[in-house]
Amino acid sequence: MKKVIYILIFFIITSAVPAQHENPEEPLNQQAGRVLKLKEEMRIEGVGEGYYFNGVGKLQIDNEGNLYLSDSWSSQQRSHLLKFSPEGKFIMDLYKQGEGPGEIESMYDFALGGFKLFMFDYMKRKVVILNPNGEFIEEFKLESVPVNDFMGVNRDWLVFSRKDYPVERKTSKLYDVKNVVVLISKDGSQKKEFHTFLNKQFFISFARGGGSMNWDPFISSVGNDKLFVCRSMEYLIEVLDLNSGEITHEITREYPRVEYEQRKWEKEFIAKHDAPKRKYENDIKELFTNRDQLWVKTSLSDEDKGSLFDVFNAKGEFIDSFFINIQGRVVKIDGEYLYASESDAEDLPLFVKYRIINPILD
Repeated sequence: MKKVIYILIFFIITSAVPAQHENPEEPLNQQAGRVLKLKEEMRIEGVGEGYYFNGVGKLQIDNEGNLYLSDSWSSQQRSHLLKFSPEGKFIMDLYKQGEGPGEIESMYDFALGGFKLFMFDYMKRKVVILNPNGEFIEEFKLESVPVNDFMGVNRDWLVFSRKDYPVERKTSKLYDVKNVVVLISKDGSQKKEFHTFLNKQFFISFARGGGSMNWDPFISSVGNDKLFVCRSMEYLIEVLDLNSGEITHEITREYPRVEYEQRKWEKEFIAKHDAPKRKYENDIKELFTNRDQLWVKTSLSDEDKGSLFDVFNAKGEFIDSFFINIQGRVVKIDGEYLYASESDAEDLPLFVKYRIINPILD
């Protein structure tokens, strides 16, 4: 009987531990380390007939290939949600500023889900639902559900996160911060706290005036019924199944860390508050889901080659790695296309679509 119990305990413990893909430093592709060859397919100027934008914050693409661009938001300038045809022709601005039905006060995020466009109004704590033509369908309030970030759409759910900060700060130190994944149904009728990720942040005690300094990152990307999360300075990605609520596996690889260059204000802050010193850059800067692949922007960069990106397949295997050298920021990768927010010679904003020439392993 004891043997049976021991076997059962072993099964429970081992089944609760997610599989970890400890990849080597070099990926499967023998051509790793190359600069990715890109061919410009289309560009959209920052100013055109009936529209303008200050830089692209986020991009979504519908089933017909139409592009939805959110403008980089600032407190001094109006936000935009611009719809363009697959060929780059401006169609309409779906952002309606205001406080009425279907209107957004100021700060927002958005995502496409099926044939609906979901916009989250940070200020009014509401979700506005439009059809792809900008026609108002409905909206619902989130007053009883505190959330911070709208991370994406998964089948029947809208995926949000909420930060729960420590209430008592008696000493100045690193505290655990709860990053709670909250699922809300697409009509707002159901809400549930789904999973909690912990990371650390440095807080100054209230007795010394309060305040904080970022420490661990919290980077996420939604795709294929999964939430990919990096909450560590080191190279580690956790994969949360958005159906079961379980961490199915963790992705890591051998990685040459980049030393952190401390800024002047940080030196003063650390000296004043006895805060911890950062030795290395965060290994991971951004995550991008590209169909069955996960693309990772790393901390490694080269003045001539650009930023190093790693690619993992659905199993978490390290399949490719290359540099992307563009005059701006990668916004989205979709199949064989890469979309970027850039600027021209006069520092005016551009949105550029590239086709990826180099073959990438599946």
